[in-house]
Amino acid sequence: MELDLIVAAEINDKILDATSKVSKSDAKGMVARRNQRREERKLLSNNNELLDLLRDSEVPIEERKSGENLDDRA
Repeated sequence: MELDLIVAAEINDKILDATSKVSKSDAKGMVARRNQRREERKLLSNNNELLDLLRDSEVPIEERKSGENLDDRA
């Protein structure tokens, strides 16, 4: 997991370097920013390793369905 974060930081640095040299209205800059957002989404959606780590450490995990009321007072 730490390796994933290091790789993500390196990718982010490369993308920031590429986009800082390009103006905001430039097509290459737009593509670079889009690719950066894609990489960030991949990191956010790839939480299987995190869940496995939490399960192995016996942290209680409570599953909820999307849209389910999270307020336990209701």
